[in-house]
Amino acid sequence: MSAVFAGAPVLPQERLWLWRAGYPPVRAIASFLAPWRIEGADRIPAHGAFIVITNHVNWKDPPWIEFALGRAIRYMAKRELFAVPVIGFVLRGIGCFPVRRGEADRGALAIALSVLAAGQPLGYFPEGHRSESGALIRAKPGIAHIALRSGAPILPIAVVGTPRARLGRFWRRDITIRVGEPFVAQDLCDGPRGDPQAVADAIMRRVAALLPAEMRGVYAT
Repeated sequence: MSAVFAGAPVLPQERLWLWRAGYPPVRAIASFLAPWRIEGADRIPAHGAFIVITNHVNWKDPPWIEFALGRAIRYMAKRELFAVPVIGFVLRGIGCFPVRRGEADRGALAIALSVLAAGQPLGYFPEGHRSESGALIRAKPGIAHIALRSGAPILPIAVVGTPRARLGRFWRRDITIRVGEPFVAQDLCDGPRGDPQAVADAIMRRVAALLPAEMRGVYAT
């Protein structure tokens, strides 16, 4: 495994102030409203940097993952959201950072690498946006660039149940967080870099293996 990239500036920890203040009560309330369970908790790294990859079907996916892991996860969020007064305030307070979707955003890549260099977990949705059908869509190559350049362990996670969990309809809507075995992207390619799209597909298949058959989408075979 190569060392985590250490050439980018480190994000200030104080940006997590809202996460630290809000995590305990929000987790308690959400757990009361929507029963959830975690499978494979023993596979979660106890400390250090790693990349959380998961399917994305609902805006509630990130908080449920953080409830399961018990750590602040630094996520990318589309740049436009940071211009919305309340939403932007919350996103900054929980440690999110902006990305320009649909283009190669070198600034967001540098921040992602700096998060890992600082020993913090990075959250990443390889599909790039939510799946309307609930089934996996093809991963974008961006995850391969981050994973190969950082050398950080990748933790595959599948979230099952959030499409049904809606405000006012939480009762008896169980949510399952399935955690797979950590791995590194270098193990998925023949050379030091590999083809980014092929590596991204191989990474996403690790998530597909944790999902029910009907949610595997383009990675069903």
